[in-house]
Amino acid sequence: MPLYAPKKVVLNWYQYDISFSFQLIKSFIDGIEDQACDSISRYENEKKTLVLEEAPEENYARVVEIHQGLDDETWDLDGIFKEYFPSLQRRSALLTLSGYFEHELDKLCSLYKSENSYSLSLSDLSGKGIDRAINYLEKVAGLDVHKTSSEWNHIKSIQKIRNLIVHQDGKLKDHQGNLVKAAIDYVNKMESLSGKEEVVIRKGFLSHVVEKYDSYFSLLNQSISAGKNA
Repeated sequence: MPLYAPKKVVLNWYQYDISFSFQLIKSFIDGIEDQACDSISRYENEKKTLVLEEAPEENYARVVEIHQGLDDETWDLDGIFKEYFPSLQRRSALLTLSGYFEHELDKLCSLYKSENSYSLSLSDLSGKGIDRAINYLEKVAGLDVHKTSSEWNHIKSIQKIRNLIVHQDGKLKDHQGNLVKAAIDYVNKMESLSGKEEVVIRKGFLSHVVEKYDSYFSLLNQSISAGKNA
């Protein structure tokens, strides 16, 4: 936590709350990627090759690779340890990032309500999550929330990936078996995403998410400054 705690007001939100917290978030993402890299290295260096003796009449021996209790006769070890498990780590981190983004938007809504004594609270609005917070900032606080920006468009697509993970275990089909086209389009667009049956998060996507969140918060800060100086 930062040693200096400035006053909790709207004008300080980006300069202090966001700037400090993003240093932590970026460090967190670096740590996740280091863990994924280390896990892949351990797999490549520590997987074992076993020669299984067959009956003499078979005249050959089976060679099996094993790692962490899994063997390549049953499992695609490369796919699991180089792609699937690292993706699971990144999925968890994405949920943390999404929660952080929503929390900071909610905090900004609370600051506006407190400073301006609005009768409406965030909980009085319909909807939920980041959409409700953005509606509050736009409709109640009168802030330009840059809904036509490329940053917001990316954030809405990131939200779709997050929802797939939370509600469908990352599957690219809904519970009725229909393809989630908007999510698939985004997966196909991003080099750091892949998958046909379920989304696979690759190295670089979490950094992309952090970049878009940071850029969008910067846009909000511009709107805040413009409003205070009007």
